Amino acid sequence: MLPKNNRLKKRKEFAYIYKNGKRFNSKNLSLVVAPSKLNVTKVGFSVSNKVGKAVQRNKIKRQLRFIVRKQLNNLRIHQNFVLIAHPTIVECDFSKIEAEVQYLLKKGNLYND
Repeated sequence: MLPKNNRLKKRKEFAYIYKNGKRFNSKNLSLVVAPSKLNVTKVGFSVSNKVGKAVQRNKIKRQLRFIVRKQLNNLRIHQNFVLIAHPTIVECDFSKIEAEVQYLLKKGNLYND
């Protein structure tokens, strides 16, 4: 589980990132990054009904949270981002999802230098 201070929860926070953020795409995921004034990185996850039933959606969210939690110490502060799952992610195994998340974080310039 991500620490509470690293979670995006409110609809307003998601809406701000979608409106003001920069988007990066891969085959199965999208990343939207927006700057923040807080001294902490906040992360949100979006998995729509198109991905599958609740069991599949929750599994994808758990996997994404685990991957991001492992990378949290290597990420820049003052950045908020949302990972959006595409319906094709259901066919991927964990290692492929992890590789795509790392690719998007690198592409979005979210790693510390």
